[in-house]
Amino acid sequence: MNRSIAAATSSSSRNRGVLLLACAFGLLSALLVFAFLNGRGDGQDLDSRIFAGEGAETVVVLTRNVAVGEKITSDMLTTRTIPAAALLPGRVKDSELSSLVGKVATAPMYAGEQVIDAKVTTYVGQDTLAYKVPQGMRAISLQVPHEAWIAAGLPQPGDRVDILGITTLSKVDPLTGEEKPNVVAGYIAQDVEVLAIAQAVVKTVPKVDAGGSGAGDPAATEASATTSGAVKQENATYEKAISITLALPPDLAAKVALIDAMRDDVGQYRILPRQKGDADPITGKQVWTYDDLFPVR
Repeated sequence: MNRSIAAATSSSSRNRGVLLLACAFGLLSALLVFAFLNGRGDGQDLDSRIFAGEGAETVVVLTRNVAVGEKITSDMLTTRTIPAAALLPGRVKDSELSSLVGKVATAPMYAGEQVIDAKVTTYVGQDTLAYKVPQGMRAISLQVPHEAWIAAGLPQPGDRVDILGITTLSKVDPLTGEEKPNVVAGYIAQDVEVLAIAQAVVKTVPKVDAGGSGAGDPAATEASATTSGAVKQENATYEKAISITLALPPDLAAKVALIDAMRDDVGQYRILPRQKGDADPITGKQVWTYDDLFPVR
């Protein structure tokens, strides 16, 4: 009985030893194959040799994620051999890698993705406003009469803003006939893209009454006009004009245009810049009246 147990134990130990030896030889074989593949191929990487085959091409791929509008630099690019079945239309070959440097991404791209022509551009011939307007939007430009309306003129193209509209009207109490102010402020649009900002110095010439002595006398009238013109030019001042171009849905563009068409003492707007990356809609109350400002107690 004891001999049987000893024999079984000895046999089990031998089997375990053989198994361990086989595992060691298997691991050694794998390492030798890996070293062999790494040691040939004129410097090509292992992926290139594994995926190489009929129809395979070496193309340009990204080393990291690239956002829309980001300029392509050489450190973002590398090459990889891709099998024929996985090649994308419009792919950029390894020999054309340098042509991508300096171009701009027109769509989000991700690490390891093949670079295709449709997702990058030089913007050559595409520097008109129409190429900057997002799908389904309309570009509307507003001449800003005062810097305070537009956050001191600090917003830049690419920023996101909210548009607050303010109307100053009056209403008559039907019972007392008393006229009361009816001031309303509310958000017209939220998370709006700024397409362009323009600042220019414009010459403002004051109005001068051309009437006076010599009325009815052509010579006197001509002299008076010349004098008044000189006075106008002498009193002319240079003021800063700011315009902002926004991308809005057609219906909201019409609302903003309606506010813009009102006299400054009747309708105004305010451009409120958002923090970078903040796309959350405004919660809570979005329209306020004069009564909210000074509630009756």
